Amino acid sequence: MASDKIKVDYNDLEALETKLTTIVNALGADGSTMTTLANAVGDHRLADKVLEYGKSWAVHRIQINEDIEWIRDQVRDIATKLSATDADLANGLKG
Repeated sequence: MASDKIKVDYNDLEALETKLTTIVNALGADGSTMTTLANAVGDHRLADKVLEYGKSWAVHRIQINEDIEWIRDQVRDIATKLSATDADLANGLKG
């Protein structure tokens, strides 16, 4: 039998939004990570390969980052709208 209730854990939604923000920030810093890695490898040929990989990965990283930002924004919007609906329903019960 299907339930006619919706149970929303706002803490879980907030935690998800925080994790998605962390991912967005990490992907945004990936270019400097590649430079740091290239400087750390010691061999200039390997460093060149690391930087080459970083450039080709950048195109995909930007798209992935945009997609994750969109998902994060949707999670935030869902939480906001559910919270507002919850408050409206609670006010309706009072009035």
